Amino acid sequence: MNLNTAELIKATVPEAEGRNARIISQNVSDNRDPNFLSSDFPRNPPKLYITAESDEFDAVTFAEWQAEGFDVEYLPMGNGGDEYLQKLRGLRGNQTISAFETFGIIAYGDAAAICLKHYHIMDNNPDFKLRLLVAYYPTEIPDPKGRFPNNITALVHFIAGEDVGVTKQTQMIGIQGKKRTSRRTIQPGIGTGGLLQLAYPSYTYQAQAGFAEHDLDEYNMICADLAWSRSLATARRAFAQTVDLEHVWEENVQGKFFTHSLQPTMSTYTTHKSPHVTYIPTLTGGIGAEELQEFYSQYFGNPKSLKLTLISRTIGADRIVDEIHVRFKHTQEMPWILPGVPATQKIVRILVVSIVTLRGGKLYHEHVYWDQASVLVQIGALDPDVVPETARKIGIKKLPIVGSAAASRVLKGWDSEQEGEADNELIPGWHDDDEGENEGENEVASNKIVGNGNDADKIGERQSAGQPGE
Repeated sequence: MNLNTAELIKATVPEAEGRNARIISQNVSDNRDPNFLSSDFPRNPPKLYITAESDEFDAVTFAEWQAEGFDVEYLPMGNGGDEYLQKLRGLRGNQTISAFETFGIIAYGDAAAICLKHYHIMDNNPDFKLRLLVAYYPTEIPDPKGRFPNNITALVHFIAGEDVGVTKQTQMIGIQGKKRTSRRTIQPGIGTGGLLQLAYPSYTYQAQAGFAEHDLDEYNMICADLAWSRSLATARRAFAQTVDLEHVWEENVQGKFFTHSLQPTMSTYTTHKSPHVTYIPTLTGGIGAEELQEFYSQYFGNPKSLKLTLISRTIGADRIVDEIHVRFKHTQEMPWILPGVPATQKIVRILVVSIVTLRGGKLYHEHVYWDQASVLVQIGALDPDVVPETARKIGIKKLPIVGSAAASRVLKGWDSEQEGEADNELIPGWHDDDEGENEGENEVASNKIVGNGNDADKIGERQSAGQPGE
């Protein structure tokens, strides 16, 4: 069956006549789809262009994208204007395999503003080769209610409190449409894009423009790492990349806790950055390969009774979060969890949360959390009923801590009788109403069953007469 594509488009969308269009069939493979080719077909690394105002750019950012398997090239914005737009239009002609290869853009500042406005218009990506557009702290943005063309996966990182220009322009009319520009302030939020309610994904950060560039004074490690995770996840999704992060983490865990083999453990840490591990409640661990090797070889001994049970695992683009039930008998000193505490022969059950960040498929840092008060209660070093005088002065009668019950509840899962792990035993007054109701019910039941002779006779009389009893 032959289709006249031009007539079909003209009949369906008259205003699109003369413009580039793409017809996608659900029954025929699309050779621009990254899943069109078989998994064993030789592919080039996804191409990324990093673009900003300066002639040179942050080398660390380049290295990080390259470590994740991307072919990275820098595109300076120069003086902007038509010259820069020509550079953007020329990107699609730089691909080696024009029929199959696509690319992405990571843009910063004014360059991000230009890229957002340019590619928001469908005609400016005529052969659909741009798949990814990530914008860091743009000074202007396109219509917040207008989506990007479906073939572009977009993401915008904003600075909370900054003013940005908002340009509205009709998509179907293309570059001939009238533009209306206004100013808006990005409201702070927890990564929600503030009050703009954009039609394309966006996040806000309590930082300054430049927070994601390691070579600038404005660099903010926490915001930069959070934005990096979001950008990497978006890039992986745009290029249909699948990366197995779990394998390297399992190797690390096996080496530390079970095989006690240091070499495989150390091989799982990244080398292009300084890795670090922190066991947060005790601030033990190490910074850099040398310290980590010393820590795990000399200060990470565990008793043979140690048992780890994985409760849950969450895997992101560059992070793994484990919830683990840990059980051991404290038969030896354990510097990572009880530094300086001799063996107490007590059994300890706790829940541990481990948050692991990876770079280039290797471990970059790990933060480990648990309830240290619960540990101290279980080894007999802390008694909830023994309240220090300073605590009594502020009205504390019992320390609000629990022992092994917390870990045991989660390990057992949902209980049909308790319907969950929480019991609120530590909240004063929580069970008062329940106790009152139970006491009242028990009192009534007692009167019905035992009662005195007269009451029992009256109840029997009413029931025999067809009247409800008390």
